[in-house]
Amino acid sequence: MPHRTRPPFARRGARAARSGGCDSGDVVGESVAEAYGRRWSAGAAVRAEHFAALSRPAWEAVLAAVGVGEGTTLLDVACGSGELAALARARGAAVHGIDAAEAMIALARTAVPGADLRVGTLEALPWPDAAFDVVTGFNAFQFAPDVVAALAEAARVTRSGGRVAVCNWGGAGPQDLVAVTHDLQALAPDAALVPRRPIGEPGVLEELLRAAGLRPSAAGDVAVPYAPPDRRTLERGMFAAGNLRHVERHLGPEAAAAALATAAAPFRRADGSYLFHSTFRWVVARRD
Repeated sequence: MPHRTRPPFARRGARAARSGGCDSGDVVGESVAEAYGRRWSAGAAVRAEHFAALSRPAWEAVLAAVGVGEGTTLLDVACGSGELAALARARGAAVHGIDAAEAMIALARTAVPGADLRVGTLEALPWPDAAFDVVTGFNAFQFAPDVVAALAEAARVTRSGGRVAVCNWGGAGPQDLVAVTHDLQALAPDAALVPRRPIGEPGVLEELLRAAGLRPSAAGDVAVPYAPPDRRTLERGMFAAGNLRHVERHLGPEAAAAALATAAAPFRRADGSYLFHSTFRWVVARRD
């Protein structure tokens, strides 16, 4: 049965109210994980509806690279609405997940019934040492106040000879969605809770993983295209993201929609649909 108790969030690192910028909904004294969890919970269902499948090429590449199969014990950190866990279970893995967003975990429990899915933080994983064969993190570790500490925590719960696989926007390919996101974020006060880190750039993840005591062993780039059929679909998907909600609040819905239309105009096709070419970069590291 799923573990339903809520572990205390780590209070290390910057507080939401003390960061360089602050979402108007942030609560004084919130940890970074709590603030991000609330932001991503607010649009969880819409975000899952619009973007859950976008990462699938990367999920498939990573599951193949680490050899997930019958009997593999896998933990997905920042598991979101549970789609990667569902794919791993279909391969025969015993899946576990953790996310700071309670609404995401609620969706994941529907996607992967009976899995061990918990609300919590990257920096204090509520499992014992050497519990898993594989730990995965997709667009996850950059949200930790201390990335190396979060990766070291992932290493702690990985058995000797097991692998930690990290995947982020990055690599050598195009980054259309990231460019649009950054254009929009520039229109509102900075609401980042941690500094922006270019961890998807080649070599950066490897360096961070080594600092956490892991040995990188494989890496690759994966194309992740996104093709919303119309402007309204694009708006719903983009402003459901926890890192863009503050832009819509700051500008107001109409102005925010207009700003998105301008930023996304280069990617609009003649029939009114959009096509964004983006890339994920993944790195697998071994725990000796």
